Amino acid sequence: MVIKALRAFGLFTGLLLIGLGISRMAFSLDSIPDGQAVNATVDSETRAAGALLIGFGVGYLEAFRRSPIPAGAVRLLAATMALLGVSRLMSMADVGMPHPAFIAACAVEFLAAALTYGYATLADRRDADVG
Repeated sequence: MVIKALRAFGLFTGLLLIGLGISRMAFSLDSIPDGQAVNATVDSETRAAGALLIGFGVGYLEAFRRSPIPAGAVRLLAATMALLGVSRLMSMADVGMPHPAFIAACAVEFLAAALTYGYATLADRRDADVG
């Protein structure tokens, strides 16, 4: 039951990341609360980050749909998710507090990283029990 719930979490996370990425690519800063007019360089980086979110989401979908779950790949996804949170903390320390939606996003990223890592641990245990 836990494996099914965490698999659903992984698939939901992947779809959410893809949706966010498409939004960033299509609407750039208009998709960001408190987004403002920026120069072409920042717009380009925002849209490129959307492409990375799409790739990250596809990685989640691919890893969580497999059976058995590739625990190493899932740990890499967890580390990447945690890095998103770390990058937000670095920004907060450097330039101040962002829109509350991004403070919440930081917390969600760390929670998602922990759950994703926990899922990989469960997948490892399950494989050890089978073998």
